[in-house]
Amino acid sequence: MSQNLPRAARNYLEQLRRALDFLSEDERKQVLEQTRDEIKRLPDGGRRKRELISLLGEPAVRAMKFERTEPEDLEVSSGKHFLTRILAWPIFALSLITVVVVLFSPPHDAMIGPVGLTGWLNSSGGWLAELEKVMGAQLIWLAFIPAVLSLIPLRISGVTSLILQVIGALLMSAVCISGGSVMAAYFIPVTVLLWAQIFTPLLMMRGSMARPDPGWMITAAVLLTAAVAFTTFQGLQGFEGPVWMILAPAALLVVLAILLPLRWKSAHIALVVTGILVIVAGFSASLPSTYGAVLLWPWLAGGLAFAAGHLAVAADLWHERARKLLALF
Repeated sequence: MSQNLPRAARNYLEQLRRALDFLSEDERKQVLEQTRDEIKRLPDGGRRKRELISLLGEPAVRAMKFERTEPEDLEVSSGKHFLTRILAWPIFALSLITVVVVLFSPPHDAMIGPVGLTGWLNSSGGWLAELEKVMGAQLIWLAFIPAVLSLIPLRISGVTSLILQVIGALLMSAVCISGGSVMAAYFIPVTVLLWAQIFTPLLMMRGSMARPDPGWMITAAVLLTAAVAFTTFQGLQGFEGPVWMILAPAALLVVLAILLPLRWKSAHIALVVTGILVIVAGFSASLPSTYGAVLLWPWLAGGLAFAAGHLAVAADLWHERARKLLALF
C-alpha cells in the first residue's frame, strides 16, 4: 500500500515506524495507517519532504505525540492541578462573601446569645471580642485571611503549600471554636472548606478513579441534616414572618442532603445553588425593612450546604475527568 506513495512519503513513514518502537505492532500499524491517510490528503500527495515536515512535523516529533503517559504521572501533574483549581476558586468566592457578610451583618445579630449557643456566641465574651475592643475596625482584616489561604495552592506547591494550608486552617478553627463572638461563627463554613481543601486531594488521588467512600457521603449527609435542623430551630425563635419561609428551604436542604450518597451530579449542583439562595434570602429577611431576622442561622445553613455541595461536585468532576483520561489508554 505504501508503494503507491511518493518516495518522500515512503521514507517519512519508514522513519516514523522506527520512531514508534515503544508501541505494540498493532498500535504502530494504526498510527502509520492514520498518517498515511493524512499524507494522501495533502495537496501534492507527499511528494516533497519539506511539505511533509511542515504539515506533519518531524517523524520523531510526531511519534512523541503517541507516547504513553503513566496514570501515576497524570495523577501527580495534571490531576493535582485540576483538583486544586476546582477547589480553590469556589472557596475564594465564599471567603469574599464572608467578608461582605461580616462587614454588613445587621446589628441585631449581636443579640443572639439568649436564643443561640449561650456562652459561645455571647457578644460580650471571648478573646475575639476582647481583641475587637483593642483593634476596633481593624479586626475586619481577619475576614480576609480565608480568602488569602484559599489561593495558596494556586501559587505555592509542595510541602510548603501544605504546611501553610494546615496552619491557616488551624488558625481559622481556633477563631471559630474559641473566638466567643458572633463574628467567629460566620467563619465556620469557609473553615470547613479550608480543611477540605487539604484533605480532598489526598482522598481523591488514592487511585485514578477514586471517589469518596459511601461512608464519607453518608456522614456528610447526616452532619448537614443535623446542622440544617439546628439552624432551623434557632432561626424560628423570635421570627416574626411566616414559618414556611424558614421550613420550606430547610426541608429542601434536608432532601438534597439525603441525596448526597446517591452521587447524582444534578442533586449536588442543586445543593450548591440552594445554599446560595438560602444565604441571599436570609440576608433579605434580616434587613430592618423586612423581618429583622437573625442572619447567622441562614448563613450557617446555606454556607454548610454550599460547602457540602461544592465538595460533592468536585468529586464528580474528578471522577468524570479520570474516566475520560483512562479511556485514552
